[in-house]
Amino acid sequence: MLRSVSVSPPKRSAVPLDGGSDAFTLIELLIVVAIIAILAAIAVPNFLEAQTRAKVARVLSDMRTVALGLEGYAVDFNVYPLNDGHFNVLPVEITTPIAYVQTGSIIDPFVEREYLSTLENPLWARCYTYTKVVTLEEAMEADRINRPVPFEGIDAKGWNWGAFRKYGKWRLCSNGPDKRYDVPGVTPAVKAIDIIYDPTNGTISWGNILRTQKDPRPSSIE
Repeated sequence: MLRSVSVSPPKRSAVPLDGGSDAFTLIELLIVVAIIAILAAIAVPNFLEAQTRAKVARVLSDMRTVALGLEGYAVDFNVYPLNDGHFNVLPVEITTPIAYVQTGSIIDPFVEREYLSTLENPLWARCYTYTKVVTLEEAMEADRINRPVPFEGIDAKGWNWGAFRKYGKWRLCSNGPDKRYDVPGVTPAVKAIDIIYDPTNGTISWGNILRTQKDPRPSSIE
């Protein structure tokens, strides 16, 4: 009686018939690395610019909120609040006893941590800069009651002459994407801090983001 015998097909060799190898060559690896580097060079700047644009939008939104609070306070008291100490944080009057703004510690996203580490009170310096514009006589009185007004807010010769014309009765300031309040090499200091951030000069360029009582989004300050 004949037995059926199953015959298995011959196994294929893992080695290519041409004697080559399945491994990547050095040239192929270099091409892959080059493609990844090109994609990263395109993607990373776009990601950083998107982050900057998002922060600018946040600053404008925060300033809109604070401006509404300041105007609400002025409607009730017929005056804008003085500066709250040396660090120009938002004045306590707009948060208590009436909450025109929910918190006075609204953080500027463009303040550098390295800069904060050099300050005695870094938390205060993280906030947006609020400045009430006053005459020299009003500034002297504010200093007497320990509510000092910085030079930016004093409309007098030798200080910030023309501040009322430029800002109105108050100004809010963010350091902007350059993360500096001033601009290196620009003097006097008042001129430097009045340089307005303009994204058409590049997403990360010199200048501060300002909102003033006179102009909510000034394109320039003369």
